[in-house]
Amino acid sequence: MNFEPALWDGSDPSYAPCVSMTKGIPYWKAPAKYRKAGYKITSVRLHGDFAAKARELTREMVQWFEGDKPKVEPNTWHHLIARYKGDDVSPYQEVKANTRRTYADDLAYWEPVIGHLQIADMTFIEAKKIVRGMEAKGRSDHFIKAKFTMLRMLAGYGVALQLPGAREVKEVLGELRLKAPKPRTAAPKEAQIMAIIGKADAAGDTSFALGLLIQWRLTLRAIDVRGDYFPISGDDRSGICRGGQRWADGLTWDMIDRDITTLTKTPSKTRDKMPEALVFDLTLVPDVRARLQGIEARVGPVITDRQGMPYSRYAWSDMFRKYRAEAEVPDAVWMMDTRAGALNDARRKGADPLALQRQANHADFKTTQRYLREKSEGANNVLRIRAEQ
Repeated sequence: MNFEPALWDGSDPSYAPCVSMTKGIPYWKAPAKYRKAGYKITSVRLHGDFAAKARELTREMVQWFEGDKPKVEPNTWHHLIARYKGDDVSPYQEVKANTRRTYADDLAYWEPVIGHLQIADMTFIEAKKIVRGMEAKGRSDHFIKAKFTMLRMLAGYGVALQLPGAREVKEVLGELRLKAPKPRTAAPKEAQIMAIIGKADAAGDTSFALGLLIQWRLTLRAIDVRGDYFPISGDDRSGICRGGQRWADGLTWDMIDRDITTLTKTPSKTRDKMPEALVFDLTLVPDVRARLQGIEARVGPVITDRQGMPYSRYAWSDMFRKYRAEAEVPDAVWMMDTRAGALNDARRKGADPLALQRQANHADFKTTQRYLREKSEGANNVLRIRAEQ
């Protein structure tokens, strides 16, 4: 089966290989050629941006079929990418599975673009041509910066491997000035989040409503509430598995004490650098506690869909968009803004900067500052304070 170049370079965001519709629901299905060869992931129900997920699943299938270590010309970008993904000492093996998934997408972009070239052939002029080509295709500043950040990381690993030209390329890329992506400015208000939760309750999706409420009250990331599915390594199929992936990182009932007075959670993103668990006093959030007390089955994941399975990140975002629309909350408010909205809400109610940093579990206050988006409101507060003097 021949796939379009968009499979690797993402040039067509709507390209969805191996997708078929069953009763209006998109499914990714491995072609017979790969199933006969022994590929174990044969069918996956898709959610949200299913085209992107379909490309991801197809790339993994093709790479499995062609072998983890394809024969490539030495000292090319193909060679370096294969080493970066395959070496057990590579930084690629040390990051979390969700970060590795992002890296894999970035690497898949570069392979058809420069994979055949020698590493040393990446000059400053060639790099600028690529940037201008991305801009001509309408790529965002965020997209361009993310892809070149990956390229710099690759070049750095090439330096560590002492590959010819890698050091010079790393220096060249260091001189490349890229436009910084504009930071997000949206931060939902409490009334907007409560309206979305209300619509979920009205539809009977009380578990989603609880999960979003926990995100808001405890300022947790979505992944630390609903979890996510990650590729399974080896033949181990323990835990909650679906479509060749295992669920992890979400809230489970063993994190909540018997009287539902405390919730103990180590945030997944900072688990390695800041392993100390956060202990939340649930008596301070009575609406969350009351919902938890109303749940009789207290085993396994706390937040599940109507089939009793944990949500995927795509399904969770789909639900947020559905109830956001019903609540007539502006489309500019994204699910990922919930944490920022909660921190801004806390600041408006008088929380000091150090408390905000600790609540967000940030090692550096600069990270917290990126979440504090209501700059105009802060400026006007200063005007009010001065006017009262």
